[in-house]
Amino acid sequence: MSSGSVLLVTVLLMGYLYWSLAQPTNLIEIRCKVMVPKKDPSECAHGAFINTCSKLDCWQGPGQECGENVAGYIRYGQCAPGLRCCNGRCKGCLNGNCFRESCHPTHAFQLRSDPYMPERHMDPLYRLFDYYNNE
Repeated sequence: MSSGSVLLVTVLLMGYLYWSLAQPTNLIEIRCKVMVPKKDPSECAHGAFINTCSKLDCWQGPGQECGENVAGYIRYGQCAPGLRCCNGRCKGCLNGNCFRESCHPTHAFQLRSDPYMPERHMDPLYRLFDYYNNE
């Protein structure tokens, strides 16, 4: 390769590296870039606040969709003070407006003693192949 080709490849590689480092690297940064801030706080029924992206956002009211972690706050919104987010909905009462649907905790793993876990029925074929059945 000639020195001109090597120089061109070097410049292109450095440009690509500079461009790739300037791009958002995690989910929160990407969602912050995509999020459209509210223009006027008066359009928010339950009040406004500055979110984690440093943009104006509206509080979510009872029964409205919400996020349960930072990435969820940016995508779905955050519950107004006095409410709590459970299963993607704001629960509680705010200014006489209430949403009191039951809140079943979500688990990464289900325990047999969990009252919200659906009942399991054993496959009848399992008994044929169960080694410990006669003990």
